[in-house]
Amino acid sequence: MAKRGTQRCVYCGSEGPLTVDHVVPIGFWRQYGVRRRVLDNKSRTEYWRARCNREKGGMSPREWFARHPEYKKRFRYQARYLSDTVKEIAGLLDD
Repeated sequence: MAKRGTQRCVYCGSEGPLTVDHVVPIGFWRQYGVRRRVLDNKSRTEYWRARCNREKGGMSPREWFARHPEYKKRFRYQARYLSDTVKEIAGLLDD
């Protein structure tokens, strides 16, 4: 999946090594009351540094940003192609 310029982690800004994963873990679809396809979609994936991805694990984006508030602003800019539903789940429409 091609994106803008040199790929960097949407959280920490590192160039790599990077993985591609879902912003909101797919298994959360029932918890958030959305259809699975809302979360399981290529447009809902972003590039992550492998270390950030492992550390985040199955946390929701809100939990992750609570632990790493410094990543939220960068993520909001980098992940601008997310749907409003996913942005809401991630807590990006709160402030």
